[in-house]
Amino acid sequence: MYRMVLKHDVGALAPGFTLKDPDGRDVSLESFREQGNVVLVFFIGGFDRDAVRNLRALADRYPEIREAGAGVVAITPELPGKVKTLAESLKPPYPMLSDPDLTVVKEYDIYNPDTNWAWPAAFILDRDGVIQYAFRGASNPNTPPVEYLLLVLARMKEGKPAAAPGRART
Repeated sequence: MYRMVLKHDVGALAPGFTLKDPDGRDVSLESFREQGNVVLVFFIGGFDRDAVRNLRALADRYPEIREAGAGVVAITPELPGKVKTLAESLKPPYPMLSDPDLTVVKEYDIYNPDTNWAWPAAFILDRDGVIQYAFRGASNPNTPPVEYLLLVLARMKEGKPAAAPGRART
């Protein structure tokens, strides 16, 4: 049977990074891991309605995500100016970061060479930086529903293993 081999999948240590926020400040993954678990979301851009809908859902459910012991970090390959415009529009309670060089996108195995862009994805990292959940979409709206992410976080909070990688069941 064929199995795709990924550099960073469930059980692996998530690669660290530092990217710019909409105001040009450096933001590191490490600074969020210190606060607890991290829901790391990659979206293709503010031009995509499904991505924006998912970002809004994350913002709407953010209090529940925090209650479950996690924070959210959203990353896109879009240029910082576009991320700033989207962040000003959505006013999310979590940071939105720009990865225009696709460095982090490539590191997390979500680079699409056909479009030279990113596939949508979501990861949940525990406090130690270990990937507990990985979802890599092939197209939009191929992102896990926030309800599912909350279920995974609840399982982690109870000390149970997260569900199988990439399988969003509601």
